Amino acid sequence: QALGSASLEWSDLFLADAGTIQFGNDQDTILTHTDGAGLTLNSTNKLMFNDASQFIQGASATVLDIAATDEIELTATLIEVVGNATVSGTLGVTGVLTGTSLDISGNIDIDGTTNLDVVDIDGAVDMASTLQVDGAITSSAGMTITTADNTDTLTLKSTDADANTGPTLFMQRDSGSPADGDSIGKIS
Repeated sequence: QALGSASLEWSDLFLADAGTIQFGNDQDTILTHTDGAGLTLNSTNKLMFNDASQFIQGASATVLDIAATDEIELTATLIEVVGNATVSGTLGVTGVLTGTSLDISGNIDIDGTTNLDVVDIDGAVDMASTLQVDGAITSSAGMTITTADNTDTLTLKSTDADANTGPTLFMQRDSGSPADGDSIGKIS
């Protein structure tokens, strides 16, 4: 039996605290009023949109699922995630990604220019192209440059157009206790 009809509509429905609306012949879907808190959908039943593939569901006592066939769009000036986020697919960011730290356990593939203030690398760096350094290079250990053929291994180039000498190779022994006869360096 229908409660009302297309031409005899009801206007308002008033239910008491903890009142329920029960759906189905066996009342398997129940919407319950919780005083001062809101409405509760029982068990793991779903609130569905358009069809069964788009829904919000309390999958368990601690997990809330939001599912859509193609896309879930959140529109706001600020979307705040309190907790950890796991992305099992591709994360596409068309704006600016801002963070206070970044810990990556896999590979990074960057297409374009990357501006990094300080980089601390604990492993090897493999570059398949030219390394452009606009500042000084400082090393706290020795450096080895290896080539697989007899091409020039080290080229010092100056593009300065003045009359001064350049490029120059400067060798400095910066010892805290220098002694007479110390060698400045060696080219062999």
